[in-house]
Amino acid sequence: MRNGIFNDKLSAEFTPPKTWILERDLTFITKSLKKEDISILQKIGVNISDEGKITCVKGMKTDLASVPRSCWSIISPWDVARAAVIHDHLYATLRKYYHSEKSDWGTWKKGREISDNIFLWGMQSATPSVWKIKTYAAYYAVRAFGSFPASSNEN
Repeated sequence: MRNGIFNDKLSAEFTPPKTWILERDLTFITKSLKKEDISILQKIGVNISDEGKITCVKGMKTDLASVPRSCWSIISPWDVARAAVIHDHLYATLRKYYHSEKSDWGTWKKGREISDNIFLWGMQSATPSVWKIKTYAAYYAVRAFGSFPASSNEN
């Protein structure tokens, strides 16, 4: 099932110990977002157009997917990399919003739910396709354990 489209393959340079830096913009366009969802993401500060195009800009730092190495046989960060980079941008923006003066718990909570849905749609839209069990294992992992990363004071 396709819920969106990426502009291209991921292009990033590895900078040890675990960071990657985008060498060009990465975008994901989805028609699955409602106007209210886009409005919430814009309020939080996500780089998203009114049409649902999310852009991670060249130079953005990412760890791809925060999957423990012991779980790589189930969910490899390479399988879900583009969706994970988009999700990293969404969560980084959620963190900034959470610690800002204008933060609102309801908006943050809804933004996190939308961000996790975008992660799922990105994995479902990947080419080559990601095995369905990996897609849902990654999605439910971020739903269950993503609250801290989306609110921590990391930079």
